Amino acid sequence: MFLSLNIPGGEQWWKRNVRSYLFWEFGKSPDIVIEIVSPTPGNELGSKLTKYAQLRIPYYVVYNPFQQLSKTFLQVFQLHGSSYIPKNDAWFADVNLGLTLWDGVFENLNGTWLRWCDESGNIIKTGDEIAAEKNLEISQKDTQISQKDAEISQKNTQISQKDAEISQKNTQISQKDVQIKQALLLAIEMGLKLKFGDEYVGILSDISQIENLKLLEGLAELCVSNRFSNSSNFLNR
Repeated sequence: MFLSLNIPGGEQWWKRNVRSYLFWEFGKSPDIVIEIVSPTPGNELGSKLTKYAQLRIPYYVVYNPFQQLSKTFLQVFQLHGSSYIPKNDAWFADVNLGLTLWDGVFENLNGTWLRWCDESGNIIKTGDEIAAEKNLEISQKDTQISQKDAEISQKNTQISQKDAEISQKNTQISQKDVQIKQALLLAIEMGLKLKFGDEYVGILSDISQIENLKLLEGLAELCVSNRFSNSSNFLNR
């Protein structure tokens, strides 16, 4: 596997016959070569090490996922003069990239993966991973919006219920007031009839227009009491 920066991509790079890295076509050697050790012997630390040094590849990496060559998973070499020397870390300052072993799910497979990273060791995410994160953020925001809408709807329902309760109580109060008014008017009518006969029953229609229950209550008390004995006394009050 090669990494070569700052080269133009071919117009038909996906075709099989243009997938080889030809130095004379791209105008430079790769910046990094990575060999992944397979069950078949590949002489990664022998002839390949020498060959890549002769080709002046700045960095050479051997990834040994099954520890076939040694107990070390990752061996990194840097070109020094005409040969490679071991490198203690996997940070490549010339290309501002590094390599790290990362445990997780990649392309739907869970395992240990060799990933590009920044200087702090944070993996460089692929386009698909970035898109998946964006979609997850959008989904989470949509969920939050839905929850907010549900909360608002619930509060509106509670407000509507409160309004209905208030309206019901107001209706009950109005009905109670009507009943009280009817009782007071009846008391006034009976008092007028008892004290004055039918002479003043005609003014009952005017009295019935009064909405002030306190005033009606006072008139009812007058009608059923002995505080007045003639029409002038009642009218003056």
